[in-house]
Amino acid sequence: MDLIILDLLNKRQGTLKEEELHEMLQAMLKDYSSSQLNRELLALEMRGKVNVSTLKKGRVITIVKPRERRTEG
Repeated sequence: MDLIILDLLNKRQGTLKEEELHEMLQAMLKDYSSSQLNRELLALEMRGKVNVSTLKKGRVITIVKPRERRTEG
């Protein structure tokens, strides 16, 4: 499931509102609940894959870009 969420985020330039993501997942999976989405987002956020920000009108999910490694030389 996390790969589907990350793929949907990538197709939308890395940012989606929670409502939009939930609607997309329901269209794909029919009986996908908001509690399932919350669990998936929490797991992705704990693994450092996404950032979930709270705004006045809901939450926004953003892909976390990997840090560039610095090479000494």
